[in-house]
Amino acid sequence: MVSSPARMTNATVDPPPPGFVPLPESLAGGFNLASGGFLVAQKAGALIGGFRVTSACSNQAGFCHGGKLATVCDVYLALAVVFAEDLRDDFLPTVSLTMDFMAPVAQGAWAELQADTLRITRSLVFAQGLVTVGGVPAARASAVYHRTPPGRDSANTMGAALRALL
Repeated sequence: MVSSPARMTNATVDPPPPGFVPLPESLAGGFNLASGGFLVAQKAGALIGGFRVTSACSNQAGFCHGGKLATVCDVYLALAVVFAEDLRDDFLPTVSLTMDFMAPVAQGAWAELQADTLRITRSLVFAQGLVTVGGVPAARASAVYHRTPPGRDSANTMGAALRALL
């Protein structure tokens, strides 16, 4: 049986693991930042996401609000696919996002995200991701994104910007 992550009771906020950096607004957008945002790192060539659960993104029970988890997964999955697949898309609007919440994510916990590209077609991108806390799965996301035409400067894409950041 998989146990749920323990509630963190200390008042201090632990720093993120080494290597994680905040996303600039130009990559994540204002709504992501309004929800508290998330950090990214590169591990084994993949884009990893993560965030510390604060009181600002917690519900009255002291756990991360599902809306925060959904927002982070929506933005992160699109960026992770662009990064992994070196897509030249400037923006991937969400067609569908499905969330399965498996365990509560306690205030103070470090939530880490990983993603897999499932399929890329001419007009759609299919991805899935997992949110874990201390290696324990807490949420699963599945997303479909619409591919948009690349901008005028196809060398200056989200993937290139992420690589420059990391």
